[in-house]
Amino acid sequence: MRKPMRTFDYFQLGLALFGLTIFLCLMLGVLYDLPYLHWIDQLGLHQIREPLTAERSWFFRNVTRAGNTRWTAVVMAATIAVSLIVKKYDIAVFMFVNVAIFALGGMVVLKHTFNRPRPDILHLVSASGTSFPSGHALNSILLYGSLIVLTHYYVHNIYLRYAFTTLLATLIIAIPMSRVYLGVHYLSDVLAGMSLGTFFLIMSKEFIFKYRTREFFENEENT
Repeated sequence: MRKPMRTFDYFQLGLALFGLTIFLCLMLGVLYDLPYLHWIDQLGLHQIREPLTAERSWFFRNVTRAGNTRWTAVVMAATIAVSLIVKKYDIAVFMFVNVAIFALGGMVVLKHTFNRPRPDILHLVSASGTSFPSGHALNSILLYGSLIVLTHYYVHNIYLRYAFTTLLATLIIAIPMSRVYLGVHYLSDVLAGMSLGTFFLIMSKEFIFKYRTREFFENEENT
């Protein structure tokens, strides 16, 4: 029987293009040192970094670890391994494309391309390399956003689905914030990583899963 498909989700397409537009605006701000970029960065320093307290520093030092390269690679590898065992090959492709290619690979290319220095302020954690865009922000959207998509498709218990989604969404917000608080990124860096990650996540979801709705996954065994 032919598998059911839906039309492309144009709302999500619009959201993806909006994310790409935000990234391009921030990219131009970095390339040409435009005034609005400095306004955004100062806003981040005042609204996120201040005040520096022992409690906030402890929280953000720990939460930022959930977006580092090693942890991201471990979660990706574990998800891919499980998906191959249960023969869900589209999940394996989805995770590999989003995390290995777009997040980890894209981060290296983009940072080398823009070569923006990190903020010249006190860093509360060690950080090497350049600043734009934030790799942690890109990782958080593409890793935990991918897991939200999979949770929506494969976790049928509504309470578990909401619980997992809430936890993952919290990480998506907290990890980029941690980079600004810890002084290793500007707000524009993390907004660029999040907006570009949103574009990649939506486009990969729509194409890799072939526009399929949740109902397709729930009824797949009966088609």
